[in-house]
Amino acid sequence: MKLLKFHLRYHPPGITLEYTKKGILKKKDIDLLELDSNSDSKEIANDLQQKEALITDDVVEQLEKCVETLKKRIEHEGPSGKRYYIYKTLVTHLLPLTNVAFDKAGSRCITGSYDRTCKIWDVETGNEIRTLSGHQNVVYSVEFNYPVCNMVVTGSFDKSARVWRADGHCLATLWGHAGEVVAAKFAPDSHHVATASMDRTAKLYDTVTGAEIHTYHGHTAEVIALQFDPNDGQRLITGSFDATISMWDTRMKERVAVLAGHSAEISSVQLNWDSTLLGSASLDGSARLWDVRERACIATVTEDSGEVLDVCFDWAGRRLATASSEGTARVYEARANCQQLAAMKGHREEVSKVCFSPAGGCLLTASADKTARIWNSNTGNCLQVLSGHQCEIFSCAFSYSGDTIVTASKDNTCRIWR
Repeated sequence: MKLLKFHLRYHPPGITLEYTKKGILKKKDIDLLELDSNSDSKEIANDLQQKEALITDDVVEQLEKCVETLKKRIEHEGPSGKRYYIYKTLVTHLLPLTNVAFDKAGSRCITGSYDRTCKIWDVETGNEIRTLSGHQNVVYSVEFNYPVCNMVVTGSFDKSARVWRADGHCLATLWGHAGEVVAAKFAPDSHHVATASMDRTAKLYDTVTGAEIHTYHGHTAEVIALQFDPNDGQRLITGSFDATISMWDTRMKERVAVLAGHSAEISSVQLNWDSTLLGSASLDGSARLWDVRERACIATVTEDSGEVLDVCFDWAGRRLATASSEGTARVYEARANCQQLAAMKGHREEVSKVCFSPAGGCLLTASADKTARIWNSNTGNCLQVLSGHQCEIFSCAFSYSGDTIVTASKDNTCRIWR
């Protein structure tokens, strides 16, 4: 084996080793999830050398410089950073939007709509690049295949999902569901797509051929959320209105585990970066933190009132954020005690979406009060109010680099903030 170069990964912090083995080019990721401004770069580099045979004495100094670069990036991306200003308003569809997503570069975004289409937009110019047409009902779910982002998957109320090349060509139509498809996700390697449906099942498909590989039975109510294991894609998590979460091994049909404890519909599920923890939100007014290996709930937090509508981890998986129908967002320590670290209060109506900035210093919220807000995720102080939409904001997202924000509203527009 021969090490060729180091690649830096900023979010979450990590280093990728590019090397050759028997003449074949390979890559290996090393996570540095605990890295912060106080970390000792030299100590980290030496520790990695002890654990990784590819890191030899002659490259330790270079590795130390890489770690130091990551540290400086973290220091420069704190919550007191830039303010965002309206850059473009995308008048996207004739009918209300359903979802929005960036590509990794932040140069394109995609929108789904009740008008039965998905559109791809140039973020820089605000121009429509192309329209993905073919669905016979609402396009409810849209997603790029990270990190390459050369394909798009759409899930529709017409009971199908479709895989598209980013140039607009439909590669495959995924049939088989007897109810609306409300979530569709790519596996990390893009070779498979999973779908969740109101018919109480999830399905796994071959991306290129569209062939159904597995149907996952077991839930007794609508399946409304799913996520692949971010690392190898061999685990699939589904959340259902039956108040349970299921774990599936994508190499077999049978369910691996059922996570039960919520007393009402699941509204959101998310795995952290290394897939050791799972967060769940429920209309029972609580969020739960689960140990994936033990398949057990390790903490439950209950909001003051209302339903918990969304949940997300920061990139490092250290903190868990929740969104509530009573207008607040909260940040908790992602550990067994789940200590509350901050409460974000200021929205006048329900908060439907929460997401951390890539560096984790800020939390972005979308609300029915027609505003999105940026908060200091450590103190709960509101840093900025993003206003101007004429109706409820139901979705929001940071770009991968954190320099751009998109907000999507029922006023049929997306706003790009920079």
